[in-house]
Amino acid sequence: TEDQTSHEDPTVCFCYRVSRAKLAAFLRKQNPVVASQLSECDGAGTGCGWCRRLLEDMHASHLAGEDPGENVDQQSNEAARRTWRSARRS
Repeated sequence: TEDQTSHEDPTVCFCYRVSRAKLAAFLRKQNPVVASQLSECDGAGTGCGWCRRLLEDMHASHLAGEDPGENVDQQSNEAARRTWRSARRS
């Protein structure tokens, strides 16, 4: 189902709908030197800015030889982004 897919491959960058799996594949293939180079993966991190912290965490995990973004949870990420966006509007 779609909910199951979302849980298995959560969205990291909501502005450009870039998934964790797509970013992990980019990290493996391109091996970027700095986290900001993840923007080359469909513009991730160049919209509202919410996901930049996640992109930095994924990059650090990749450099450490871990599975980047393995702890990203779709529902928690969506809720945290909504709260972050509401706070920015205030």
